[in-house]
Amino acid sequence: MTKPSTPSAWGIHMAKFWLQAGQSLPVDVKLLAPEATRHGFDAPIGLIKEHEIDGIDGMLMKRKTKNDWCIAYNPTVASRGRINFTLGHELGHYVLHRGKQDIFRCGQGEMLDYDSAASKKLEAEANQFSSYLLMPIPDFKAQIAGHRVTLDLIGHCANRYDTSFTATALKWIEFTEEAAIVVVARDGFICWSYPTQSARRHRIYFSAGTEVPQESQERITTLLGSSNYTTRVGPGVWHSSMEAEESAILSDQFDMTIFLIRFPGANLIEHDEETEEDSFSVLSARAQGYNWHK
Repeated sequence: MTKPSTPSAWGIHMAKFWLQAGQSLPVDVKLLAPEATRHGFDAPIGLIKEHEIDGIDGMLMKRKTKNDWCIAYNPTVASRGRINFTLGHELGHYVLHRGKQDIFRCGQGEMLDYDSAASKKLEAEANQFSSYLLMPIPDFKAQIAGHRVTLDLIGHCANRYDTSFTATALKWIEFTEEAAIVVVARDGFICWSYPTQSARRHRIYFSAGTEVPQESQERITTLLGSSNYTTRVGPGVWHSSMEAEESAILSDQFDMTIFLIRFPGANLIEHDEETEEDSFSVLSARAQGYNWHK
């Protein structure tokens, strides 16, 4: 059988291996990784263990004396979904990059080397692999079919796949035909945003440092007594001429707000195509782990 040639194809391949073995979702990477690499790989993953090194979420290391590989992860990370995504990320490094180096250290401080385009590429590819492994698109589409996409529905999918809320929202952003955007903010300012393809055609994007709309900032205070909210807002808030549906949820650390902004009327207007960016490069290209907190 011809081996997959892209990060997404490898993720799909590994997800099929898991499901065809009679396993159910979520994917248990600690169970999958040793079994899936036992055959067809020169040196399998022989050990998955915990570590407690500050600033390092996960590591992949070659054990030369045993001719195998070890995945180590930090169990103290607040979000269980983030731990699971990290395990998938390290398996991605093994499948995709083990011939390039003998150790990978990944975390808020180590994951990004802004002086190295090659390093960014490796991290983005490992994230893409993890997303396709943990959140198979056919199953994701089945979960949302016939439903209006809300924060609660995204949360249901995050629980189903044992992934972070942000990673799950980005997965939906990747394949939906809706005009929508995920916005992550702190202290009234946007840290990063990522739009759907439809939203791109309407030039919907907010750069880092953009101020959150004033009335949206005021609504955030309502989250202190509840987990999330959804409300309809008029033109001039998130777009100059279109109404929007604004939803927001606090991150686990209560210092970040994740907005999901949908534009129900946007697809009635045609716009030129824009260059597409791989959504899961967002998990590497946005600094300081802003995207994995929830």
